[in-house]
Amino acid sequence: MSTSKKILTAVLVALTVATSGVASIGTAEAAPWHHRHHHRGHGWGWGAGGLATGLIIGSAIASQPAYAEPVRRCHRVERVNRFGEVIGTRRVCRVYE
Repeated sequence: MSTSKKILTAVLVALTVATSGVASIGTAEAAPWHHRHHHRGHGWGWGAGGLATGLIIGSAIASQPAYAEPVRRCHRVERVNRFGEVIGTRRVCRVYE
């Protein structure tokens, strides 16, 4: 894995953890839910947003290969002398990244 992909992955993990941490911060109250009008549902929105963001980013990272291995394609090429006669073949390979 390249250095830039490692850094990007670390940043995305940090953002996901920070978002989930912010979403879980709330006050502990012993009152029933219908007595808390000023906190109604705000924590769930942040939590759902953080979860959705984490799932999208995680699936995007998982769909990428862990490392980009170069691909070699080889084929045979005829060797000819100065008179145009075939004197053999040689293997030629190209590397694609």
